[in-house]
Amino acid sequence: MAATSDMLRELFDYVGFGDEDARWLVRMGPAVRPAFPHIVDEFYRTIDDNAGARAVFTGGPAQRARLHASMHAWLEGVVSGIYDEGYFEQRARIGRMHVRIDLDQRYMMAAMNVIRRGLHDALRAAQWPADEQIHGHDAIDKICDIELAVMLETYRESYVEKQRANERLATIGQLAASIGHELRNPLAVMETSLHLLSSRQQAERGNADDKAARHLHRIREQLAISGAIISDLLEMARDRAPDRRPVDVRALIDEALASVPRPEQLRVEVAIDEALPRASVDPVQLRQVVVNLVLNASQAIAGAKREGVVKVHAQREGDELVLVIEDDGPGLSTEAVRRLFEPLFTTRATGVGLGLPLCRRIVEKHGGTIRGYNLGQPDAPEGARFEIRLPGALAVTGAPS
Repeated sequence: MAATSDMLRELFDYVGFGDEDARWLVRMGPAVRPAFPHIVDEFYRTIDDNAGARAVFTGGPAQRARLHASMHAWLEGVVSGIYDEGYFEQRARIGRMHVRIDLDQRYMMAAMNVIRRGLHDALRAAQWPADEQIHGHDAIDKICDIELAVMLETYRESYVEKQRANERLATIGQLAASIGHELRNPLAVMETSLHLLSSRQQAERGNADDKAARHLHRIREQLAISGAIISDLLEMARDRAPDRRPVDVRALIDEALASVPRPEQLRVEVAIDEALPRASVDPVQLRQVVVNLVLNASQAIAGAKREGVVKVHAQREGDELVLVIEDDGPGLSTEAVRRLFEPLFTTRATGVGLGLPLCRRIVEKHGGTIRGYNLGQPDAPEGARFEIRLPGALAVTGAPS
């Protein structure tokens, strides 16, 4: 969202914010600044008290320290008296950060209310004359309304972007439906011929002709890649609702891992809550999500040409199933983080950019959320993590997985 002059005028006019309000905010600065640390603490205490809001902040103490500093600077801006396009563009960046980490807008609105209340309390504690208190409180409400409007606009942006992505997926699905089956037939013929050639090569020459064997192996690999692309395209075309049933999560993860090729330098660690009950999910769709994410992690480590670990965790939080797939590879590039679930975006030479959009669509059709982010520091990633949350998936009775 570019904070244009037209947009600013519209917001100012809508809430009746003018130069007089700006002067009152500047004047109250010395009175409310001493309360800023308390307001920031209350802001994050509100987040910590809610498991859903707390879960999106994954960077540990270092991230929390940066966020405290950013929030303090944000409050300074409220009483700065400078409310131009740069000011509101900075606010929009904060809103986009909330969208990027999947902070539900309900929590964002509740947190904004904490700030509003904190500013009002600080002004009341200053014991201004009654008529000046009225002007000050009115200015606080107006600027907080504008701030909230800017934040909500960033969520609207995200919604529009998702709608466009879904439209692109629908177009891809239509194309896939028309060509997917036609492509599978010649691929099946090639796979059969490849099997016959491999059998004959082994029978006639044993293992002597290593060069021919290597070429046959490369053909087999490329056929597998082509088949996987077509499978993703056809899955896009189907766009079916989840067929939920009680599923053993451990068995589902084991089956998914068994179908992912593993380089020799890759180690996979699985950790599943022992008391995790069966989950109400579509086993075929959720298995596909796990396969895609583990495959991405495996390829990231292989691309780094070093040993690495992929960790798969499954745990319970209330009636919510939480799946985490993380690796210690090179992490996600800045562009990849920004365009993570965009259809047809890929950083791999052999990819087509359908795996992650398909994952998000499956998860959202289950009523859940998926997000990806880097581990470690922003300028020195220590791998990538994808976190899936499926509310209500464990609200069924059944034996542990």
